[in-house]
Amino acid sequence: MRRRELAAALGAPLFAQAQTKSFAAVWRDNFLNHWKDTRDYTLAVLEAMPEDGFGLKPNPAQRPFGEQLRHLASANVVYFRAFNLLPVPDSLPLDREVLAKQVDPLDKAAVRKYVAASFEYVAAVLGKLSEKDLARTDLALFKGAAPHSTIDVCMRAYMHTAHHRGQAVVYLRVKGITPPAWKFEPKT
Repeated sequence: MRRRELAAALGAPLFAQAQTKSFAAVWRDNFLNHWKDTRDYTLAVLEAMPEDGFGLKPNPAQRPFGEQLRHLASANVVYFRAFNLLPVPDSLPLDREVLAKQVDPLDKAAVRKYVAASFEYVAAVLGKLSEKDLARTDLALFKGAAPHSTIDVCMRAYMHTAHHRGQAVVYLRVKGITPPAWKFEPKT
């Protein structure tokens, strides 16, 4: 079989599969791939900070580095628990008092574990989103907030992560550390 015939034979099933997926499913799968990239970059930023920098506060009004990352993680869990597709694991406490007792923001290993678990929880929820879930517009994130759509929740989590990770990058610079390189690869 010549290359052109082989490519047509192998490509036809993939093309047919792509044609059967809805736009919402393609969007979800693409977002999930980008979520994995943002997880990797966030963990790289976390790893770049030595443990003695987890209490660093560049300004009195800011959270210390470890709290910044812990906040980033807990917010994402709050956003995605709104789907009620998976229970929030006990390892991801959302109550501030319980979180403060279980995840010391000055303990790099504890913060890393919590941040990684939060990204895995979100990825698991994303992987379970059905066509019906992808069209939702009734998601209640917290008391008093207007209802959100699925895309609102996804974009809110992605932007919130980028916002606080960007602040964490500045903390690295204050400490004299060159942050890891950011990457964004198109997903097909």
